[in-house]
This record gives sequence, structure tokens and C-alpha cells, in this order.
Amino acid sequence: MGLTNEQKGRRAKEILEDEVFVEVIHTARESILTQWNLTDFGEAEARESLYHQSRAIDEILRELRTLVADWTMEQSRNKPKRGQK
Repeated sequence: MGLTNEQKGRRAKEILEDEVFVEVIHTARESILTQWNLTDFGEAEARESLYHQSRAIDEILRELRTLVADWTMEQSRNKPKRGQK
């Protein structure tokens, strides 16, 4: 049985706020940028690979943020409005 939207959202939020995860993402991005800056003119394939690595990190973060946003939206829809019981 799969996780609920709430469980996914909570877990995604925990991951995004985890100090180790944040540090790993920061270090990986710095490493990719450093490697990209050190490539020679003729190393287009290496730069392309580094670009795809960077995009993969962005995609992972986007998916985690989407899970949090979906959960937050679900919470706000289920929250009673003022004046309603």
C-alpha cells in the first residue's frame, strides 16, 4: 500500500529541511560547477554530462517541493473556513 499525500508531503518536507541533505546538495552543485569551469573548449561531452547532472538535482528538488506543495494545498482545502463549522 502506498503512502498518503500527507505522508509524502511530510517526508518530503523533512528531507528538504534535513541539514545533511542540504549540505550534500550544496556540495554536489559546487562540484558540478567547479568541474564544468575546469573543462577545456573541446570537452563538450563532459560539459553536457555535468549539465544533465545539475538538471537531475534540480528535478529531484522540484519533485520534493511539489509533494510539499500538494500536501499544503490539500491541508488548506480541508481546513474549515471562518464562519463554517
